[in-house]
Amino acid sequence: MKLKLKLNNFKLLLFFSLTLILCNSSPTLGQDSPSPSPTLAPETQNPDPTFEDIFGKPRNQAQKVIVPFFIDGQQRGQVLLNLGNIPGVQIQAAPLLAETEKVIRPDTQTKLTNAVDVEGNLNLEILRQNGLEATFDQSKLELQIQVPPTQRRTNVASLNERRLPRGTENAIRPSTLSGYVNFRADQDYIWQGSEQSQIGRQPLRFGLDGALNYKNWVFEGRSDFTEGRTPAFIRGDLRLVRDAPDQALRYVIGDLSIPVTGYQNSQSQIGISVARNFSLQPHRVTRPISQYEFFLESDSRVDVLVNGRLERTLELSAGRQDIRDLPLGAGINDVELVITDNVGRVQRLNFYHPVAADLLAPGVQQFAYSLGFPTSDSSGDRNYDFTEPIVTLSHRLGVTNRLTAGSYLQANFDQQIIGLEGSWATRYGNLGWDMALSHEIELGIDYAARLRYEYSPVGAKNPSQRSFQLTVETRGENFSRVGEDNPNNDFFYDITANYSQQLFWKIRGNLSARYEFGRDTPNTYSLSLGLSKTVRNGLNIRLNLSQNRDQTGFEQQRAFINLSWSIPKIRQSIQVSSDVNNNGQYKNSLNWSYNPLRTIGRPRMSLGLTQNDRGYNLTGRLSYTGYYFNWDLSNDAVFTVDGDGGISNTSKLSLATALVFADGHFGWSRPINDSFALVIPKDSVRDQEIVINPSINGDTARINHFGFAVVPNLSPYNLSTLIIDAPNLPVGMDLGNRAITILPTYRSGTLVEVGTDATVFLRGILLNANGEPVSLQSGQIVSISDSNFPVVTLFTNRSGRFATAGLKPGRYQIKLFSNPPAEMEFEIPANATGIYDTGTLQFP
Repeated sequence: MKLKLKLNNFKLLLFFSLTLILCNSSPTLGQDSPSPSPTLAPETQNPDPTFEDIFGKPRNQAQKVIVPFFIDGQQRGQVLLNLGNIPGVQIQAAPLLAETEKVIRPDTQTKLTNAVDVEGNLNLEILRQNGLEATFDQSKLELQIQVPPTQRRTNVASLNERRLPRGTENAIRPSTLSGYVNFRADQDYIWQGSEQSQIGRQPLRFGLDGALNYKNWVFEGRSDFTEGRTPAFIRGDLRLVRDAPDQALRYVIGDLSIPVTGYQNSQSQIGISVARNFSLQPHRVTRPISQYEFFLESDSRVDVLVNGRLERTLELSAGRQDIRDLPLGAGINDVELVITDNVGRVQRLNFYHPVAADLLAPGVQQFAYSLGFPTSDSSGDRNYDFTEPIVTLSHRLGVTNRLTAGSYLQANFDQQIIGLEGSWATRYGNLGWDMALSHEIELGIDYAARLRYEYSPVGAKNPSQRSFQLTVETRGENFSRVGEDNPNNDFFYDITANYSQQLFWKIRGNLSARYEFGRDTPNTYSLSLGLSKTVRNGLNIRLNLSQNRDQTGFEQQRAFINLSWSIPKIRQSIQVSSDVNNNGQYKNSLNWSYNPLRTIGRPRMSLGLTQNDRGYNLTGRLSYTGYYFNWDLSNDAVFTVDGDGGISNTSKLSLATALVFADGHFGWSRPINDSFALVIPKDSVRDQEIVINPSINGDTARINHFGFAVVPNLSPYNLSTLIIDAPNLPVGMDLGNRAITILPTYRSGTLVEVGTDATVFLRGILLNANGEPVSLQSGQIVSISDSNFPVVTLFTNRSGRFATAGLKPGRYQIKLFSNPPAEMEFEIPANATGIYDTGTLQFP
């Protein structure tokens, strides 16, 4: 009896010990287990046979266990289960729903979320009822969920995923302060002319234009000078421009050059404007996004063809697919998807996508708002009328993928105009409309409307490349635009049509017609037929036949033929043309031109001879584009055939150059178009000739004894890459990064520094402490003298030899990536340049 009691006490002690250990090692509810192996709560352990005898109650049948869960065979995490009978297994919902949201359809995800009970659990049977194949493997303690293709979230495959080109994040930004001034001069000399012309040198014409950019605030302007004129100087436009690229907005104060829409009138004025300018975001897709949805029953390869050309090949999993951002052109595009499944079966899907050139994507807005006052030129200066403010507003909105609508307003105190415009793309063609009402104090209210239609299929469905455009316009007699004092509306209707297609023998045909129904004048019309063909070897032939009648009732027939021959091998081209009409007037011309392979630093030339019913005209031109200036020399001689031997002979010389600066550095350049880069060398390579963007057509700019290099033709808000090369760079010197990316802004200058402080090419032999070669090892050379000097990588061959560039005089430490690591120091003498041999270096 005593032995039995001791045995029962021992069992009881053992049971409580095991229970305490398991309780302390169990993870907290809702937390991840530190081990992927499932851990059972205490009540889930195998019970002792005397469990009910000891506790006086039956064992609880519910079990709690943390197990890994898998979706489509991939482990997605761990989840807590409450085990009972298998269909009634309760699953901790939060971690499971976080992963299923990435895989299953949104509507199915919503149903699962709504099915979560008050304790935050999902029933295993609920997963099955919503189309998921869910099982719990008791032997492996794993929750497996398979998502059928019909329940998978739509896979979006974008063919234009990158809105910005690669490298934008590391591109050099414009200088804080930069600017440029373009200088242009024209000088004419008349050798012989009519009695009214002055023989000899003509008045010199001189022009200035430039910009100053400080932290992307841009002040720009221009001015003209004419010798002997009163006044000599005439001020041009002056304005302050500020861009907000993130919002694609441009703010302007000063002399405005505002964009106009529809029947708005562009006038010279001073004021303030704000406009959405998509050129500030050139990589943004503002057109409607092409979107094609389809279903794959199995994993497949999909070839995407746009207008008969392969654009991309995609490997897609089974389920719903959405392919978008295809490169579509204006017109009716043919998109074909060739689907090849995993057993080789092929299926073809065809879509037709109409696109209008001026459509906006849904939700995209384009607008321009301005308030200004009219200006006029007088005595070389600007006069402003601040008593007549002008408001100019326009706004367009992408409504759907195929519809864009807009409205506009322009008004002053005396005249107002309001209009509605839009575009609608259909598979039967694109429609556009523009309707406006005008009001003028004396003329009252009147209307104008324009309707256009275009049909232009693209791709294999249109092998003849046919297209058709039709425009119908009508104006009321008193319709007037803002700023028009005497409107001229001579017609009721103006109808224009154009049809073109490829004919037999690859001849391109074009037929156009226009008819105007006059209000108080005779009707007018014009009709023309054009034929063109490219023969071979650069030879092109163009023929145009036309007939028209003007407002006086005069009718004319005209024939024009042109032959052009381009000869790329010798960089020359020849053009011959003849133009005759039924009135006995004619014009025959012969032109020759030469364009060298190198566009910079080589002259271009051309000669032309023209004959007409009044005489002959002989022209010659010689042009040159250099690194620092452009010049153009031309001569024009006219010989008459009226019997008096009259002749006119005029020569003209034009010069243009520019001065630029960026962050305190100045450069000399040919004229700047918008933005520029100023490339300067470090002291170590200052005496070297360095070229920018070398190519078979010559380089863009170069650093030489004349000065720094200026790249004058950069497009703002577009990534540009400068390729740096020095053909005669001595051994040991280093240019650093030879492909430099920059991201200019509007009329900005970017300072680019090339070269490094390196002047030494190092080589030698490394031995270990035993005197053996350090064979096939890698390491680093770290500067002790200059903590900012970049680390240089080191490699050895089988005999311990190494060679590396990019160093300068000073003390260094070699660190080998060996086991154990090895270190040693050495020194490059102060006067060392080019190749420096350390000899044999041995690690201690």
